[in-house]
Amino acid sequence: MPTDIRPGQWVTVKITKRPQSKGGVKTLIRLFEKDRTAQRERQRLSRARVVRGHVRGGRIWHDRPARIVIPQIAAGTSCKLFASLDVLRELASVEKCVEITPA
Repeated sequence: MPTDIRPGQWVTVKITKRPQSKGGVKTLIRLFEKDRTAQRERQRLSRARVVRGHVRGGRIWHDRPARIVIPQIAAGTSCKLFASLDVLRELASVEKCVEITPA
């Protein structure tokens, strides 16, 4: 990881290659969901999805659909993140697959 990246600044993360492990892919998905565009899309989808209710045992139960994974993890995809300590720690675990530059 570049030494000029410090906690408290904005960074641009670009995927250079897809991680081989499932854990690496999940880490990148978790990081890319912190991007503002992904958060806006998540809010839009949560408002648009239908939550159905049915009666079971005299109570109303709500059937919520499963969460949709928004970010696509492929080479060339990029996002802008706030470099907090937890984000930098996770970026260090997948540094072979990403390119990190100050935004």
